[in-house]
Amino acid sequence: MGYEVLFDNLFPERVHVGYGATISARSTILAHDEAKSYAWGGKEIIEDTFIGEQAFLGIATIVLAGVRIGARSIVGAGAVVTEDLPPDTIAAGVPARIVGHRVDGAGPLDASSSS
Repeated sequence: MGYEVLFDNLFPERVHVGYGATISARSTILAHDEAKSYAWGGKEIIEDTFIGEQAFLGIATIVLAGVRIGARSIVGAGAVVTEDLPPDTIAAGVPARIVGHRVDGAGPLDASSSS
């Protein structure tokens, strides 16, 4: 766990981190979203968020409430993860999109074969 990592300030118990996962500095992992309730009077979202075993989150990653990041996935620096990521994938960007995947499930990850 890097420095200045923030687990949801209201519901930190709803953030689940798998064994061996790395969360780099200045990352934020959320389990709630109040935007619609404040802006439109809608319902607040409160959902468990999961970081899989041996996943790696690059520096300043943001993971939104209710997202599941699969085991051994890699999230690039500064990404905003808005949707679930399957195991063994590489994702980057705002919003985060899959840009690569583990080729055979056991070997190195390959970003060159993505579409």
